[in-house]
Amino acid sequence: MNVIWRFYMDGGQRWNWQQIGAGQAVVAESSKGYTNYEACLANAKDRGYVFLPAQDKRAPGR
Repeated sequence: MNVIWRFYMDGGQRWNWQQIGAGQAVVAESSKGYTNYEACLANAKDRGYVFLPAQDKRAPGR
């Protein structure tokens, strides 16, 4: 299943994450807010988040 991970700050200035699935439905989300981004990211990684950098789609040599 293809999912998108969304990281955002809530109204209380805490970092949260959501896993968005097909049809933009929230599949999973952090159970609490985090004061720093690194802690939020670590929690998401514990739940299966993997960073995959964008692929360069330009032709070679450009």
